[in-house]
Amino acid sequence: MSEINKTDDTLMRMTQANDIYIDYLITQNAQSTATGCAELLGNQVKHDSFTRMLQKGDYNAQFIWSSNKASIRQAENDDGALILDNSICHKPHSQVNDIINYHYDHAKGRTVKGVNLLTAMVKYDDVAFPVGFEVVKKDQIGVKENKKGKEQMCRYSRYTINELARSLVQQALYNHVKFKYILGDSWFASKENILFFHQQKCKFILGIPGNRLIALSRQDAKAGNYVRLDTLELEVGSTSKVYLKDIAFPVAVTHKVFKNGNAIQGELYLVTNDLTLSGDCAYENYQKRWDIETYHRSLKQNASLTKSPCSTEKAQLNHVALSLIAYSRLEQLKIVHKNNHYAMKRKLLIAANQASYQMYLKMKHECEKLKSA
Repeated sequence: MSEINKTDDTLMRMTQANDIYIDYLITQNAQSTATGCAELLGNQVKHDSFTRMLQKGDYNAQFIWSSNKASIRQAENDDGALILDNSICHKPHSQVNDIINYHYDHAKGRTVKGVNLLTAMVKYDDVAFPVGFEVVKKDQIGVKENKKGKEQMCRYSRYTINELARSLVQQALYNHVKFKYILGDSWFASKENILFFHQQKCKFILGIPGNRLIALSRQDAKAGNYVRLDTLELEVGSTSKVYLKDIAFPVAVTHKVFKNGNAIQGELYLVTNDLTLSGDCAYENYQKRWDIETYHRSLKQNASLTKSPCSTEKAQLNHVALSLIAYSRLEQLKIVHKNNHYAMKRKLLIAANQASYQMYLKMKHECEKLKSA
């Protein structure tokens, strides 16, 4: 067999293996292992095939786009939203490396060990698909002082979350992903991001912290007369044209207050470069961002994101990418079957339990026959 034919055969086998593995991530309910995947098929495909696929495959953001492109093109419309967000996928029992490391988890309010996954997701109506992803790699070694003032070795990432986010937006634009607004929480409202989105002629609606410095007019901005956003008495639901510090063009800010009776439970400030947008419309569009929180939960609970015991960085990265495709397949099934991911996963679990019960009854019957013999 020629070298070219050997290469083609290897690629075909890897494609088959990753396709089976993706389905396995949806259907299994325990640890996702190469051995478990092989057992699902009665070992018709050996576990080495899945191990090799995870170790040698190259499942990156472009692979995610290629896999989801047809579904995205079918669902796309002019009212889409490109949503940016990151989530910490907890891996408390895994060994620390560039991929699995310590990150601050805002949901927990503390540092946890896991994978820091950044996703760009496009949402159209009731469906949403990832169009790109990055895993934050802490691949640099440095020295910092601990709380006791002593120097200690530490790991840090070569690229910040916001640098990675801009690369994902650039990639989405290159792939001609159709969207009306970029949405993100206050973490993504950095000066560099806002300037980049505006330069790319992208409209955005972002959360923004109340301590951000603003000027009420161009003249105040030129004179350096800035005040904190949260010191302004902004009417709830209205918009105000302001100038953010170090940003030359005007933006609109709006204020939302969440109450429980008369008690204020929380406040939200939004900023957009769409000066025609009312405060209510800005908030309504921003609400689409919450779909990525559903995505994060489904990835972990329905697509086996955190259930892989892979020990090498290459396999860990490939598992993450294939979990994103597993999520996307659930999203495709949702469109056809009109059920959410959890309802479909429950159907699979019930079917598995029913098959297990029938197998148990058969074993029990055979046992009783032996006793009576």
